[in-house]
Amino acid sequence: MGIVDVSVNESGLNSLDYVNTILFSFPGKAKLAAKRAAKRAGNAGRTEAKKYVVPKYNIKPRQFTSNTRIKVDVGNGSYGGAAGVKITYSGSRLAVLEFQPEISESAGVTYEAKRGVIEKLPHAFDVTKYGGHVFQRTGKSRFPIQKQVDRATPHMLKDPEVADPLGKKIMQVFNDRLQQEIKYILGKM
Repeated sequence: MGIVDVSVNESGLNSLDYVNTILFSFPGKAKLAAKRAAKRAGNAGRTEAKKYVVPKYNIKPRQFTSNTRIKVDVGNGSYGGAAGVKITYSGSRLAVLEFQPEISESAGVTYEAKRGVIEKLPHAFDVTKYGGHVFQRTGKSRFPIQKQVDRATPHMLKDPEVADPLGKKIMQVFNDRLQQEIKYILGKM
């Protein structure tokens, strides 16, 4: 399983200290506002990353979205405030079968996980009766066999061409949503 962490550290009007100061008289609301804003920023970041990952990797947009999970952690500050925000992207490794492999009895399996880079598994084979996965023998004997997997979607997010726009989008949406959450909470009270 791959994991990518994004931390939100700001200063000025969008900092968590500012939010804690404004919402000081409403216990727990600063943390709630930060968590809601971070969740929206995480979802927007995943959507933004998909725009860069799909053209670069041989993966369908739906596969990327369904295999990338988001977890938001907001640290406990003093008096129920928020101390820090961490957005974690995680996901399991994708099976070779998800990359539309070409299977040949004599040549094994070839597939293209990253566009333009063909990877070969010369002794691999597919087994349709076990869910149609690609397997490879781990020794000289017939058994044991091992299911073949490639990279996880969070590994795709670590690419600099994806990570830079992802970070910018997360910060932009987090700042916008944090201001919106503050207005919402103050408007309800």
